[in-house]
Amino acid sequence: MRVLFWNTHQNRNINTILGELIIENNASIVVLAEYMADINELIDILSLNGVTMRQYDSCCERIKLLGTMEDVELKLDASHYTIQVVNGRDILCCVHLNSKLHENHESFREILIEQIIYDIQAIEQEIGTENSIIVGDLNINPYEAGCIDARYFHGIPVCSEAERKVRKIAGKNYYMFYNPMWNFLGDFQKPYGTYYYNDSGTQNTYWNIFDQVILRPSLKKRFLKDSLKILTETGTLYLLDRNGHPDKNISDHLPIIFECMEESYHG
Repeated sequence: MRVLFWNTHQNRNINTILGELIIENNASIVVLAEYMADINELIDILSLNGVTMRQYDSCCERIKLLGTMEDVELKLDASHYTIQVVNGRDILCCVHLNSKLHENHESFREILIEQIIYDIQAIEQEIGTENSIIVGDLNINPYEAGCIDARYFHGIPVCSEAERKVRKIAGKNYYMFYNPMWNFLGDFQKPYGTYYYNDSGTQNTYWNIFDQVILRPSLKKRFLKDSLKILTETGTLYLLDRNGHPDKNISDHLPIIFECMEESYHG
């Protein structure tokens, strides 16, 4: 599956741009946050270009999903996330957590993350798999506590360490995720993140990687690391403004895309 995620920032005129992104990047599952456009119009735009997608079931108001894949089953809906099971074996948890830039809700976010992890682990046990992926706007950076703390997402930047699967702390097992988004930090490659914010506070990194994918280390062989990209343009349009920041007339976030091969490739 080839997953495209984008926080479209309530842009009601986003569908033409979104259609281009989906087609050009051959996305098979599309996850959208703050999507306020007409999803049926988007589906029609795709259909006119030879791509047949349907909207997947979810009652989560913060997330919309559509795709070409047939075997996608809603497993759980909550206020800030939805969990889908793909092909009966892969767990895809799509999230849009509360913003730390506009709300002082760090404790609330941590409670949400704890619940997400609890629900994922319960579904892993139920269907007998470790193939879990979390994707979305986490509204925190990979190096922040919500991402790396063992009580929360526990996203490790080095997959070989995450392949240990579990850390025991104070007698309790904490299972790990691998977070490949660490590779985008710093200025060795552009873009420098998915969200730009110039804060007047004492701590300011300017660029943030709020939009992330993290996955269980069991998916390492299926995860195509070169497929993971922060997208900055379509065939006809740049998503950045003249300063090289996300163009807020389109969205204040940049989209990301990644691919995990079907399990049959390694079966």
